[in-house]
Amino acid sequence: MKALTIIFTFVLSITTWAGKAQTDNPKSTANILYGNVFDQDGENLIGATIQWEGTTIGTITDENGNFWLPKQKTNANLLIQYVGYNPLLVEMTPEEDSVFIKVEGVTDLETVQVTGHGTDNFTSTLDVRNQEHISSNELKKAACCNLAESFETNGAVDVMSQDAVTSAKEIQMLGLRGVYSQLMMEKRPTYTGLATPLALDFIPGTWVQGIQISKGASTVQNGPQAITGQINTELVKPFNDKPFFLNIFGSTLERGEANLHLNHKWNQAWSSGLLLHGSTTQGKFDRNKDTFLDQPTKKSLNGLFRTFYRGGDIHSQFNVQALVDERESGQVLPGGDYNPADFYRIRQENRRVDVFGKLGYLGFAKPETSLGFIYNATWHNTDNVFGKTSYKGTQKSLYANLIYASFLSTTDHKINLGASFQLDDYDEFLDEADFSRRETMPGVFAEYSFGRDGAVYDNFWDRFGLIAGLRLDYHNINGTFLTPRLNLKYNFSDRSILRLSGGRGVRSAQVISENIAVLASNRRFVVTEDLKMEDAWNTGLNFTQNLKLAGRNASFVADLYRTNFTNQVVMDMESEHGKVLFYNLDGKSYANSLLLLGTWEMFKGFNLKLAYKLNDVKTTYHPPSGNDNGLRRRPLTAPHRALAALDYETPNKNWMFNTNIQYTGWQRFADAGHIPTSIEDKKYFDGYSPAYVLINAQVTRRFKQWEIYLGGENLTDYRQEHAIVDWQNPFGEHFDAMQVWGPLVGARGYVGIRVWVD
Repeated sequence: MKALTIIFTFVLSITTWAGKAQTDNPKSTANILYGNVFDQDGENLIGATIQWEGTTIGTITDENGNFWLPKQKTNANLLIQYVGYNPLLVEMTPEEDSVFIKVEGVTDLETVQVTGHGTDNFTSTLDVRNQEHISSNELKKAACCNLAESFETNGAVDVMSQDAVTSAKEIQMLGLRGVYSQLMMEKRPTYTGLATPLALDFIPGTWVQGIQISKGASTVQNGPQAITGQINTELVKPFNDKPFFLNIFGSTLERGEANLHLNHKWNQAWSSGLLLHGSTTQGKFDRNKDTFLDQPTKKSLNGLFRTFYRGGDIHSQFNVQALVDERESGQVLPGGDYNPADFYRIRQENRRVDVFGKLGYLGFAKPETSLGFIYNATWHNTDNVFGKTSYKGTQKSLYANLIYASFLSTTDHKINLGASFQLDDYDEFLDEADFSRRETMPGVFAEYSFGRDGAVYDNFWDRFGLIAGLRLDYHNINGTFLTPRLNLKYNFSDRSILRLSGGRGVRSAQVISENIAVLASNRRFVVTEDLKMEDAWNTGLNFTQNLKLAGRNASFVADLYRTNFTNQVVMDMESEHGKVLFYNLDGKSYANSLLLLGTWEMFKGFNLKLAYKLNDVKTTYHPPSGNDNGLRRRPLTAPHRALAALDYETPNKNWMFNTNIQYTGWQRFADAGHIPTSIEDKKYFDGYSPAYVLINAQVTRRFKQWEIYLGGENLTDYRQEHAIVDWQNPFGEHFDAMQVWGPLVGARGYVGIRVWVD
């Protein structure tokens, strides 16, 4: 806290100096391009991507369709991209101060020839925060049927299986589990608590308009829970999505999915949309001959109804989402049918209803001032059976967030003030053990930002930017928490930026739902003490450089982050035989993460992305005999990862070819000392797993109002052959399906078709 006090004193001094500099030298807009983007009906488009062609200098339009960018010193092309519309290229000269851009549907763009190329996955060199933007075009480069499959071409986020029997996925970011990254949908926290195990499966890929990944200390506006960052998913809007869109997908795993979008604009202010998703997996495979299905059978239905109002001073949206998800797995007879009741069977059923929305008032006399209200009400029910273990629960949640946004003396000095409230009421049972509880957390926050919107860098204040946030929350069980966060940036030029960040995050651990993979073993949950809030500090450094390499556009990103826990709820699988212990941290726990990422347009239409990630993740466990202080690497966390992605698009845009190669290094198994040598497969779960490489590829053919895509995943057919400890005795004391380090299903192909009406 002493160090933080020094930092904030420094920030306060900078703010004072910045204010004086602002008074002495009022902001000049001579080097700023202002723009507004609207559709054929004159409606402002929110969230359109604006980039200077061939660079990562870009931004997105605000709630009024406005944007600001630094001018280029010579004539340059401005690339405008928005879901449901053709990309638009506009030539700009350095003398132009403002531009008003009209974008129209595909059928109305016959007179516009787009020859530019922008990046579908970029880190801006203007934002104070280290935020990576993923567009819907990037998501089409792989079999993106849900959010879990949306990161196959991303270097910052990894997706791993939780166990060998449920197919549940979880992300890893900055070396730590996804529970330490705040998952949001349209700026509201979502899929927490009981929804955690399958959260990534509950967001269909075609619903996603774009993803923003904020690394490290993020905004304080959405709560104190983010420790390693935030992942925000923006969904398609009915006023810019296709009136009719259909996606049908099938794979060799007997998996089929269908997504239907129906949208209608009632008038210039009102629009509504219905997004429907259905999927099924019926393939029953046991390729490693351990009598357990390699993947569960599944049936899932998901629907979202949306209504938007965009009047002059009032903007609002109202949404209702409902889903049903059912999965079955476990042992199988040679014929493929489920075994009788005395065999090991797994059943998971989830039902969920969300009512959420936003209400914004923009009619203040002071420009760039608004008042927004975000709300969400959730009911989630889960019913699970793992062998002889039953896990049931119902969660009722309420979330509300009121945000006032404005500026101080000039728009260089922006402020956000607000208050939030979170209620989670759990009825949760593991067999006869009652884990029911009610958690409430009201909070208030303030956030100040300084920046000159990318002005030409004539002096220090043109190059410098900061965002300083502070929030105060009260948790009904664990008390009061103060959460400060700070982001700083310095631009060496409009193509080169250095960022520093630091901040605190606190969260309430959900012991069972966040560790449901434990149920796929015969270990017992043991909570040894009253668990406190998880509490950590994250500090980070980012350097981003855009450059020319052999005359073609390229970029380089280096991230270095450290997360240091002052308290963590430790999941200990090693200290006591037949148990998984949960206790508060007594010692050190940290994660150091290094990411090196390079992109290069080798020739027109052909892009190369290379990424390397080093993760050093260690936690202090209750030390067993002979272990030095118990500080050990976290099990099943790979220290080394790498990615190579190659994308080619033909000059006429009719064909797209995509390939990605993923390398995953060795991973430490949990201590196998409790497994007797009489168990034949013990050797496969002792020490370290092997490193491996996965190769995925896809080709897409585009037509005027439809496209077809064909691809393959894990083309080398690499599999973890031995995934379950003591599979011969599923009700024995050593049975364990948690030790998953690689893919369980081998090579698979898929085909899909997208059809739309403009």
